[in-house]
Amino acid sequence: MNAPVERWSQLCERGALGVPVAHDDKDVIARRGDEAHAFWFHEGGLLEVFQPADDGRSYLARILVAPNVICLKECLAGEERYLQTVRTLEGARLVRVERDVGIDLLRAHPELAMRTLVEVSRAFCGAARLEANRMHSTDSLLAQVLLGYVSSCGEPWDGHQRMRVKRTQADLADCIGANERSVNRTLTAWKADGLIDKKDARYMVTDPARLRALVEPGTRALVHRGAA
Repeated sequence: MNAPVERWSQLCERGALGVPVAHDDKDVIARRGDEAHAFWFHEGGLLEVFQPADDGRSYLARILVAPNVICLKECLAGEERYLQTVRTLEGARLVRVERDVGIDLLRAHPELAMRTLVEVSRAFCGAARLEANRMHSTDSLLAQVLLGYVSSCGEPWDGHQRMRVKRTQADLADCIGANERSVNRTLTAWKADGLIDKKDARYMVTDPARLRALVEPGTRALVHRGAA
């Protein structure tokens, strides 16, 4: 008799969801405002979640480390459209699950439903804690983003940690909902002060302790490590 199913990863391993599809850096998986017909099991790699701000801009709300389920809350709540934009960070593997299929699976596997409830709640609580960070300074928000990137997709380089992905100043400005000019000033000052550097179009954190000190007290971690 098969053991009870508690995680989406078990269903994926059994071939019950389909074959994961590989996506490249910055591929949009779900876009805010698009019709919400399905959700995804995030089997491997990294994702970025962008949340709209009150001023019309968007900002990086979470970095997701697999395994996760994404956009499930819209499907369960009966939302007609996605509420956030989710895209690939560096690379990711995902399986698309149609809304009705996913709901049937949750009904058929009570342990899976309970675990999913816990995972969705974990992600929601983390996002809610981060919401207060939006009032923090540009320096604090930018430091948190750079630390989040090197934590989730960093590699050793010249004795430091360098991002494996290329991100421009405009990209980083989008991450914190700021203008590019202010981000440029901050990055230039940090580079001159020895906190960061840039090699082969990739940012490198050269003094993580001093960069962490710029993150305002009470700021929560940007990276969410899933257990779906």
